[in-house]
Amino acid sequence: MDQRTLRRCEFRAGIFKALAHPMRVLMLETLKEKPWCVCELAFALGLEKSVASKHLAQLKAAGLVDTEKRGTLVEYRLVAPCVLDVAACAEGAILAKRRAKLDIALPLRS
Repeated sequence: MDQRTLRRCEFRAGIFKALAHPMRVLMLETLKEKPWCVCELAFALGLEKSVASKHLAQLKAAGLVDTEKRGTLVEYRLVAPCVLDVAACAEGAILAKRRAKLDIALPLRS
């Protein structure tokens, strides 16, 4: 594998790593609606501000969110809403496959 391909795969793995926590996925879903400051987002999701900040920092490091400063207020916004579409697509495909397996595994009723 060449270095360019390796860097691309590492970058993509970083995106999936950032998505590997349910609270970060929920944060992205919430940020899809509108930009939020960390204190409002933490309150809305029932988190301590420091915990929300750590999750947002991981999402920002992965490139999924960005910040915009408005005076003293820093708002987080979703940069790549398509990542939620990818997750929904994978979820749908996996659930459909599981349902199909379940239908095959169940005995037929008369």
